[in-house]
Amino acid sequence: MLISFLLFGLIMMGLIFFQDSFTRRLPLGMTVLLYPLAGSALTLYALLSRRNFSQTIPWIPAFDISFSFRLDALSLIFFALISFIGVLVVLYSIFYLAPSENLPKFYSYLLLFMIAMYGVVLAANTIVLYLFWELTSIASFLLISFWYQKSAALQGALKSFLITVFGGMMMLLGFIALYVMTGTNDLSALAEHMKDADKNLLYYFALAAILLGALTKSAQFPFHIWLPDAMEAPTPVSAFLHSATMVKAGIYLLLRMLPVFSGDAVFQWVLIIDGLITMLVGSLFAVRQSDLKGLLAYSTISQLGMIVTLIGLAAFDQLNPLYQPFIVTALIAALLHIITHGIFKATLFMGAGIVDHAAHTRDMNRLGGLRKALPVTFIVMSIAALSMAGIPFLSGFLTKEMFLTALVDLKEFKINGVYLLVAAGVIASIGTFVYSVIAIVRTFFGQQTVEIDHGESGGILISPVILAALVILLFFIPNMLLGYLIEPALSVILGFNPAGYVKPIHAWHGFNEPLVLTIVIILSGLAIILSGAYRQLFPQYKEMPLNRLYKKTLKGLDDISHQVIKRIMTDRLNHYLMFLFGVVLVLTLPVSLQVLLDVYPAFELTAVHIYPAILVGVISVACLTLLRVKSRMTATILTGVVGYGTSMIYVLMFAPDLALTQFVIETITTVLFLSCFYHLPNLEKENKSRLNRTVSLTIAFSMSLLMMAMMIISQSTESFDSISVYYEQAYELAGGKNIVNAILGDFRAFDTLLEGLVLLITGLGIFALIRRKGEVRHERK
Repeated sequence: MLISFLLFGLIMMGLIFFQDSFTRRLPLGMTVLLYPLAGSALTLYALLSRRNFSQTIPWIPAFDISFSFRLDALSLIFFALISFIGVLVVLYSIFYLAPSENLPKFYSYLLLFMIAMYGVVLAANTIVLYLFWELTSIASFLLISFWYQKSAALQGALKSFLITVFGGMMMLLGFIALYVMTGTNDLSALAEHMKDADKNLLYYFALAAILLGALTKSAQFPFHIWLPDAMEAPTPVSAFLHSATMVKAGIYLLLRMLPVFSGDAVFQWVLIIDGLITMLVGSLFAVRQSDLKGLLAYSTISQLGMIVTLIGLAAFDQLNPLYQPFIVTALIAALLHIITHGIFKATLFMGAGIVDHAAHTRDMNRLGGLRKALPVTFIVMSIAALSMAGIPFLSGFLTKEMFLTALVDLKEFKINGVYLLVAAGVIASIGTFVYSVIAIVRTFFGQQTVEIDHGESGGILISPVILAALVILLFFIPNMLLGYLIEPALSVILGFNPAGYVKPIHAWHGFNEPLVLTIVIILSGLAIILSGAYRQLFPQYKEMPLNRLYKKTLKGLDDISHQVIKRIMTDRLNHYLMFLFGVVLVLTLPVSLQVLLDVYPAFELTAVHIYPAILVGVISVACLTLLRVKSRMTATILTGVVGYGTSMIYVLMFAPDLALTQFVIETITTVLFLSCFYHLPNLEKENKSRLNRTVSLTIAFSMSLLMMAMMIISQSTESFDSISVYYEQAYELAGGKNIVNAILGDFRAFDTLLEGLVLLITGLGIFALIRRKGEVRHERK
C-alpha cells in the first residue's frame, strides 16, 4: 500500500503534462489535488483503524538495505500534516498562480516535493530515508528557483541546496557509523541495539553527524541563514515548506533519534542551547524585517528553535523514573506545537500572498491601513499571528504555556544555569509576541498608502479561512489530538509506557509561575511595541553577519576550485594519468599491502624452472629498454618481443590455444605498427624536471607494486567458487566437446555482439562530431 502510494505520486507527475488532452476546462491544480487527498484518506483510515502499516522490498540484504516503509503513530502526525496542508496549499495555488505561469512545471515540482516528504516520514530504513531526504533538497531547489529570471531566487535556491545537502551528507555518514556499531539500518531497531553500545569516538561521530543533518534541514543556528532567502519561492511553496514539509524533516529526524541518544548529555544540551539561541536569533531579526514574508521566515526559525528546545528537554534518560513525567510533558508540548505551528504558519503565508497580490508589494514600510480593503485577510492573519504570539483562547497559547512550564520544571532537577535558560526562553517569547503583533499592525493599521488593484476573490480565501478556523478550534479540542495522534506517538518515541504520565491538556492551571511569565511577556511586548524600541535593535545588522560569512566562504571556495582546476586541467594526458593513478594508489595501496601481509604466509612459491626464468628475463630487458630508445621502429619491435614472450609463457603453461591467438594478434599488430611508424619521426626526449621524473617513477613503481600485491592476493584467497566448474559442462550447455571452442563460439559470442554494438555507437558519435564540425565551418563562412 505505502509503496503504491508513493508510485501514485510519480504517476500524477506524468499525468499533469497530458491533462490538456483530456480535460481542457479543468484547472491543472484540481488534478494535482488528488494526491494529497489520497494522503488524507490514508490518514483517516489509519486513524480509524488504529493500526500500523508496513511494506518492505529487499534491495541489498547483505548490508541490511531495503525499500522498507512504515506508517506508525509518529509518522502519522507528519503524514497527516503534509496531506491536510498539502490539500489546502494546492487549492490556494489554483487561485494564486496566473494561467500564464508554467503550471505543469510548477505542479510537477510540487508533487516531487510531496513525494519526497512522504518518503522521509514513511522510510523505515536509514539509507532509504537519506535518499528521500536529499530528494527534498532537490525539489526545494527547483521550487525556490521557479522564477529563475530573478537573481535572488537562484541565489536563495543555491544557498538552501548547499547547506541542506551538506547536512544530508553528514547525516548519511552518521547512519553508516550507526550501522557499523549495530549491524542494522532499521530505524525501529536502532534504539534496542544502541542500549549496550560503547560511547566511543564512533558513537560521538554518529551523534554529531546526525545532529548536523537535522539542524541544517530545520534551519537551526548557525545554519538558519538559508531559510529567509527561500522566500523567493512562490507563496504556496513558502506556505507548504514552512508549515508542513522541509523544515519539519529535521524535527522528525530528532524525534526518531530520541530513543537512540536519550540520556546522552551532549545530545540533550546541544539541542537545548542551540534551540534557545535559534529562538533568540529568529525573534531579534524578525522584528527588524520590513518584508512581510521575511518576517514570517524568521518567525519560522524562532518557532522551530522552540520545538528543538522541547525535544532537548525530553532527551533525559528515558529509563530513569525520575525524569519520565517531565519527558512526557515536554514531548506532548513539542508534538502539539508541531501541529499548531503548521496550521497558523500556513495561514500567515497565505495571507501574505493575498496582500502581495492585492498591493503588489510586501514591504511593510509601504503597507498600512489594509484592514478595510482586505477585511477577511486581516481577520485570518490576526487570528494566526495572535496564536503565534501565545494569546489566550487560541491554540498557540496552549503550547506556549507548556513550553514555559517545561522550562520552569527544570528547577526540580537542580540543574546549573536553569534560571538563565528560563530567561532566554522568556526573552525569545517576548520577541515572538513583538514580531507577531507588528506583522499585523504595520500591514493593516494606520493610513492606507498603496492602491489595491483587486479585492479578495472568494476562491483564494477558502484555504486561509479553513486554517484560521482550525487555529481557534484546536484551543478547545486539544485532548482529541492528544488521544488520537499524540499519545500513540509517545509510545513509539519512548522506551517506557507513557500512559500513567499523560494528563489532559487544560488552558487554566491556576495562578502559577508560567502564567506570571506569560503576563510578563505580553506586558513587555506591548511596551516595546508602543515605545517603538524594536526599531532601535542593532540597526547596523540589516544583513546577518553569518550571511556575509557564507558569501565570503562561497567566494573563497570558488577561487580555490578555479586554482585547482587550473592546475589539474593541463591538456596533458600523462598528467591526467598521474592524477588518476595517484588517487587509486591512495585509496587502495595501503589496504592491499595490509591484506598481502595477512595472506603472504599462506602463499606458496613453486620451484622456478630455467625456461620461464629466461622468458621473464627477456621480457624484463625489453620493457626496460623501451624506456630508453628513441626510434619508433625499435620501440615497436621491443613491444613485439614482450608480446611474443607472453605467448611463450602460455605455451609453458599448457595453453596452446591462447598462445596461438596471442601469436596471431601480436604478428598482425606488429606488422601494422611497423608500416605506420615507418613514416613517423623518431621519439623526442621530454625535458622533465627532476621532481616530475621522481613523481612519475614513484607512481609507476607503486602501481606495479599494487598490481603484484593484487595478483598474489587473488592467487592466495578463494572468495568465490571458480567459474571453470561452470564451463566444464560445455557439452551439455553449448553442445561443444571442446571447452575452448564452446567458450569462443557460444558464450563469447554475446560479448562479441555487444562489442559490435559499442563500435557502432562510437562510429555514429564520430560521424556526428565530424558532421557538426563541418556545419559550424559552413556557418562561419
